[in-house]
Amino acid sequence: MKIGLEQLRLRTVLNLGVRRQMDLQTSVRVQLVNLIALLGIVSNLQYSVLFTVVSAPNFWIMNGIHFAVIITFVYILYLNYIEKYSLARILTVVTITIPVFFASMISFGNSCGFYYYFLVFALSPFVIFSYDEKFWILFVFLYNNLLYVWFEFFGSPGTFEEGTLIHKESIQELFRVNSVVSCLFFVALIMFYFLRNINRIQKEMIRTNAHKDRIFSILAHDLKGPIGTMNSFLGFLMETTPDRDELIIALKELKKSTNQSYLVLENLLDWVKSESKKIPINLDTVNLSKMVHNAKDILNLQASDKGIQWELQVPSNVFVHCDERMISTVIRNLFSNAIKFSFPNTKINVEVVQDPSFVELIISDSGIGMSVEQIQQIYEGKPFPTTFGTQGEKGTGLGLLVCSEMLKNQGCIMALTSSPNIGTKIRIQIPASL
Repeated sequence: MKIGLEQLRLRTVLNLGVRRQMDLQTSVRVQLVNLIALLGIVSNLQYSVLFTVVSAPNFWIMNGIHFAVIITFVYILYLNYIEKYSLARILTVVTITIPVFFASMISFGNSCGFYYYFLVFALSPFVIFSYDEKFWILFVFLYNNLLYVWFEFFGSPGTFEEGTLIHKESIQELFRVNSVVSCLFFVALIMFYFLRNINRIQKEMIRTNAHKDRIFSILAHDLKGPIGTMNSFLGFLMETTPDRDELIIALKELKKSTNQSYLVLENLLDWVKSESKKIPINLDTVNLSKMVHNAKDILNLQASDKGIQWELQVPSNVFVHCDERMISTVIRNLFSNAIKFSFPNTKINVEVVQDPSFVELIISDSGIGMSVEQIQQIYEGKPFPTTFGTQGEKGTGLGLLVCSEMLKNQGCIMALTSSPNIGTKIRIQIPASL
């Protein structure tokens, strides 16, 4: 448990300033700045202790510099938190060179290999700046390389007082080895983190392409049918003079096709928004009974055509704390699925169970049900192949996924139980209005 909490804190710090609406590449750069800031804090603390222990020249001055640099790195984390990303990046590439510059200038010269860090710092802008910030990439790369060349070829060894640990050649050699190993470690860690996120970007591209293909498939198949039906009936009404019964039948079919097209389009748009993390959430106190009856009225025609009866046990004074548009979409989707997959001449039961902290909406149907694999795919957020209703009604496979995502974003819980050819029961727990 303790290890889990420590990992959670570290992940929280690494994700400071990362927002849901960010693209993956931008979020990676923010995380890398946070990572460099954390490494800077740890390494400055480490070297402050080591310089004191070995009595390095001017170690009190260096401790003051280390302290100032640590405060700056903490401030950089804060800048990311308040979304001052550009300033945080610029301050990072400037700050990381300061302790190494002063350690090489006033304490060690080109002894102990501290100036090797400039080679690592020369690479840092390539991973934390975007291609559009070419000036900063080139500037940081050049001045770090110039500092390295200066100390390597024009610098002089430090002067160490006899009797101190740092005066010993073996200690100086240990510092040099530590500098080389630390440089390699920092490069490996940053590159590993970068490669890990490149892999995430590649997976995101594959997922995006799959979503694009699914959108085209839905537009080509699931909207083509109802729109074709509407076109046929409108042509029939324009070319003939139907009697009253024929007109009612045609209008009912038009209404069904319109509702089906609207639901498909709404699910598609909500799914795209949820995948791109761009659905705004507006929580408020709303009447659950009103939303249930509105959804029933919209879909009553489809239910009547299949001889399906409603059994509503929803008190009129039940209030919940949620996003009204989202919950209305969820209820409408669940009712539509219940009608689509119910056997003709059966019942759909809707009831409410109230608790001090939440309201549970239970929707039960008598239909073809779902397999264990389908339920698992819904819980995992994976689209599953399009299935057909009991009278050949076609779905998109998105309805329950959209519902699951919308409920999760509001702190609601959805639980499914189903048995093939018996029916499905869906329980939704919505926070109660206080």
